[in-house]
Amino acid sequence: MKRFLIGILSLVSIAVLAWWLLHTRPINADVQVHVLTVDGSARTYRIVVPYNLASPVPVVFAFHGIGDSADSMAKYSQLDRLSADNGFIIVYPAALNSMWSTVNIDPAELDANPDVRFFDDLYAQVASEHDIAADRIYVAGMSNGASFAHVLVTERPEMIAAFVAHSGLRPRELGDCDDSIPMMLLAGANDSVAPIMKSNADRYRSAGCTVEYILVPRLAHEWSTRHNREIWRFLSTHPRVRTEEAEP
Repeated sequence: MKRFLIGILSLVSIAVLAWWLLHTRPINADVQVHVLTVDGSARTYRIVVPYNLASPVPVVFAFHGIGDSADSMAKYSQLDRLSADNGFIIVYPAALNSMWSTVNIDPAELDANPDVRFFDDLYAQVASEHDIAADRIYVAGMSNGASFAHVLVTERPEMIAAFVAHSGLRPRELGDCDDSIPMMLLAGANDSVAPIMKSNADRYRSAGCTVEYILVPRLAHEWSTRHNREIWRFLSTHPRVRTEEAEP
C-alpha cells in the first residue's frame, strides 16, 4: 500500500511539474503594447508577433470582457502561447472604460460605433506593418467582448473569415446572423448564459449559419483554456471565401 501511495504521489508530482514547465516557459514571440489615436481618443492595444510567422500571416483580434483589460485577457486566456506555437498574430484591443459598445446599438448606425471605428484603424495599422493574410482575419471575444464580436461580423462581414464567441450573447438589436461567416460558440455548463447560447446556436443553424457549439462541463463564466487548440483548429480551417469565388 505504501509503495502504491508513493507511486501515485510520484505521478502527481510529474504531472504538476509538466504543467508548470508548459505554462511558465517563455513564449517564442515579441509582445508589445501600442497606442493608436482614433477620432481624437487614445486607444491602446497589445500585439503578439511570433518569431515563426507564417507568410502571409493570419491575425486574430481578441476582445476582453467587462472590467477586463488586454493584459488580463492575455493572462486568463493563454492565447499568447497559442499564437506563438501556431505562427499567427494576436491583437488584444482595449475598450474604453473596460466595456465594448454593445448596449442600445442601432444596426443602421454601426459604422459610427466608436469601437467598430477602432477596429478599422487597428486593422489598417497592423496591415501596414505586417504581411497579413486578408482572407484569414479572425475575431474572438469573451463575454461583452463576444457580444462585440457579433457586432463586428455584422458590420464588417467582408473582412472577417470566422469568429469565436465565448460566454457572450449576440445583441438582440442585430437580428439574425450572417450565414456566410462560420462561428464557434463556447459556454460553461455552470454559466447562466449557456442555455441562451444553446438556443441561439439552434436558431443560427436554422437560418443556414455554420455553427459549432461547445458546452464545457463544470465551467462557470470563464475562459476555457483547454479548448484553445480547438478554437484555433476551428478558425484556421475557415478562410474567408470571396463573393466572386463562391459564385458558380
